[in-house]
Amino acid sequence: MLCSRCHKRPAVVFLSSSEDAGKTQGLCLTCARELGIKPVNDLIDKMGLTDEQMEAMEDELNDLVNPDGGNTENNGDEDGFVPGGAALLPTAFLKNFYGGSESQPAQEHASEDSSSSEKKKRGRADRAKTKRRHLNAYCTNLTAKAKSGEMDHVIGRDKEISRVIQILSRRTKNNPCLIGEPGVGKTAVAEGLALRIADGNVPAHLQQKEIFLLDLTSLVAGTQFRGQFESRIKGLIDEIRQEGNIILFIDEIHNLVGTGDAEGSMNAANILKPALSRGEIQVIGAT
Repeated sequence: MLCSRCHKRPAVVFLSSSEDAGKTQGLCLTCARELGIKPVNDLIDKMGLTDEQMEAMEDELNDLVNPDGGNTENNGDEDGFVPGGAALLPTAFLKNFYGGSESQPAQEHASEDSSSSEKKKRGRADRAKTKRRHLNAYCTNLTAKAKSGEMDHVIGRDKEISRVIQILSRRTKNNPCLIGEPGVGKTAVAEGLALRIADGNVPAHLQQKEIFLLDLTSLVAGTQFRGQFESRIKGLIDEIRQEGNIILFIDEIHNLVGTGDAEGSMNAANILKPALSRGEIQVIGAT
């Protein structure tokens, strides 16, 4: 069907009037643009097509509809049968349709791939956050702080840090406990170990470890009902067991004895003891 206005180019836009319900008017892209049809103008503006590209597109459409220019003498048959089937869609038409850029579809696919990869990364990060729900709520990641530069260097505790690394490297009995007066630097030993892990200055089997500082106050706070404290401890132990690379640092570990102790319940020390004896978790204590 040719354009009802210019009678030269194929009609691609069809309009129906409310006055004449049975009459449909077909327009080519050029005529539709000259008449100022808003949907067509908006589409062309979004595609970024120029007048030259519009004319080239119209020529491609005209060649697509009438590839022989209206001459049927060389078709071989009167019915216009052409051996080999119908003509394929011209690639130049597709180039003009995409704004004359061959790389635009590839760029769109690349942007879609990058956006999908970003979504996957965000999904993995969200799953990691939900996977470490208890660790993020009741602990502080000392290794992450050391890697981000939020921790100062530890001076004068190299001997103690080396001894802790030696004990952590054992197959059994690998839970060191630091005992000393207040203020002598027991927490600094754990921070120094986190700094060494961040720098890679540890044995190979400790390079992927992470030091988490347990906050007993936040662990106990808000436990109003029986079993709530036990569920927090159990969830924390399960997350450490699933991760497999967590070393839990418990400052003032003597506070664990009797924490959560009530009639008909277990305290934190009794809950941690089976996991420690089986070697499922590693703990550095300080008291």
